[in-house]
Amino acid sequence: MGRLRGYLAMLGVLIAWGSSYSLTKIALAYMSPFVLTLFRFLIGALVLSIIGGGIASGWKPLINALLNGALFVVLLNLAIEYSVNPALVSVLVYTQPIFVILLAVALYNEKPTILQVVGIVTAFAGLLITVGVYSFDIGDAVAILGGFVWALGTHYYRRNLAQEDLVRLNAALSLYSAVIALPTLALNPYLQPSLTAFAWGVTVALVAQVAGFLLWFLGVRDLGPVVASSLSILVPVFAFLFAYLILGKAPTPMEVIGSAITLTGVLLTQLKL
Repeated sequence: MGRLRGYLAMLGVLIAWGSSYSLTKIALAYMSPFVLTLFRFLIGALVLSIIGGGIASGWKPLINALLNGALFVVLLNLAIEYSVNPALVSVLVYTQPIFVILLAVALYNEKPTILQVVGIVTAFAGLLITVGVYSFDIGDAVAILGGFVWALGTHYYRRNLAQEDLVRLNAALSLYSAVIALPTLALNPYLQPSLTAFAWGVTVALVAQVAGFLLWFLGVRDLGPVVASSLSILVPVFAFLFAYLILGKAPTPMEVIGSAITLTGVLLTQLKL
């Protein structure tokens, strides 16, 4: 029963995080990426702190918020704003497992397996096909940088916060990230004064920050981090599906081929001989 619940939770994660890229694209028509970042974190902090009965405190959760929260989500929103297809951003961001492995080699002198090496080469080859050598733009670069920052945050979490209560930790992540991201409003404070704008901001926060993370916690608890992480690689597939259903944006043949190769490479990095 527990594993079935875990798989259903991960299906919810794929739907929540897969749709969030297109929902974010719509919300950005009414507000700047920096305003949307605050929407996501403030509402997430409120809901998660109520569910968790409080927040985690201290310097370590604050640093975790900087890497896994504020900086990552600002980069994610910027990438989506400047990208033609938000689903493509999801593929580039999900290079995170590759950077996790590369950082493990650089920081801890860990030796990658043969499959991990093959996976890294395959994934980067897929990226070149997906974005195209000559069509590579600022949105693509920001998305890959977001994947790298997420990988840094993953290593920090594993070393310093793995034993913390996940709901309270992410309530703290949301609250601290809102405070850290607040000065970025000076760059672009645009927010259309309408109920529609407010509704889209709340929708993105509830789907991406609240529902997505709570279902993710449930999936990790019932299935374990390895299985849950492997299933999460399917998020870009759902992102392309929702980009078509919500935005009417169909992927090009090269984006389909390149994304499939990239995700195959990422999957290979998660397997063991």
